Amino acid sequence: MENLSDVFIRENQAKGHVGYLLRKSTFSMLIQAGNINIPLQISNGEIKKASRIKKFDVMITGSEEAILSIMAGKVKLREALSRKDIAIDTTFRKKLLLESFFCLGKISYENT
Repeated sequence: MENLSDVFIRENQAKGHVGYLLRKSTFSMLIQAGNINIPLQISNGEIKKASRIKKFDVMITGSEEAILSIMAGKVKLREALSRKDIAIDTTFRKKLLLESFFCLGKISYENT
């Protein structure tokens, strides 16, 4: 799971429909999966590792298993939230965007 951020970024950049979904969005996101932090910057459809960001617009925390399940599309974001497998600190509008983002941008287990 150490290179999960690289796999997630690479696979989502290769999917044109994900970039189209995020084309007018700009925000920073920190995914905390156990002891692993994945800082991301989404800017006009482009996803990259974030650097020099102190306050993130979106913070998602959960176990490695819960985060991987969401990133792989095995569990929907709202389902993980309702089961309290993860916690999200963001606006309702961003939660809706992230639900679509994780659904469309799911990665395969073989690449992690």
